[in-house]
Amino acid sequence: MCGRFMLDSDIEDLIREYKILKRQVDNYEKGDIYPSQNAPIVMYDNGRALKTAKWGFTLSGESKLIINARSESIAEKPMFKNSFHNTRCIIPVNLFYEWKNEGNKKKVKHEIYLPGRNITSLGGIFKIADNKLFFVIMTTEANSYMNGIHSRMPLIIEDYALDYWLDNKTSNNTIEEIIKSNSSHELKIDRVNEANSFEQMKLF
Repeated sequence: MCGRFMLDSDIEDLIREYKILKRQVDNYEKGDIYPSQNAPIVMYDNGRALKTAKWGFTLSGESKLIINARSESIAEKPMFKNSFHNTRCIIPVNLFYEWKNEGNKKKVKHEIYLPGRNITSLGGIFKIADNKLFFVIMTTEANSYMNGIHSRMPLIIEDYALDYWLDNKTSNNTIEEIIKSNSSHELKIDRVNEANSFEQMKLF
């Protein structure tokens, strides 16, 4: 899964990175981004647009926050399927975090990112409710780099696939191929908090 990420890039860096045509983000709180917080996302709005959205979907009448969507079932689940087919997005991150259980209730923190890249594009979906944007991050089975840390990993979208991912007219076969390609991403994983037995990932 993906329960926390870090984004410390300037808005102007994001605009250059994604060749943004429409901007509705003036600033955001840099650093670690938690569920329920706002973050910049890239979406399609007559060209690539940068907007602010809140991390997490909620079920009607419930307070539980859903922050990830599994790629294997996203196209069928009522909460996700309309967004998956019509409103896919990119969540820019510098890195994301995962915690590995190492016995004695110890969770060891790891920073994970694409080597040689300052910004990594995570694949997600968004929806509009009460005139506000909300997003979740898609996940797949962990690839060979991640499976020693966790069984799941966020979907990473390569530059060549950005427009295919954002365009709701892209064929289902192409979207499936983009999702399958997640198994091939080389990742850099840095162990961070080796001695900390108490730090827990914020779960919802």
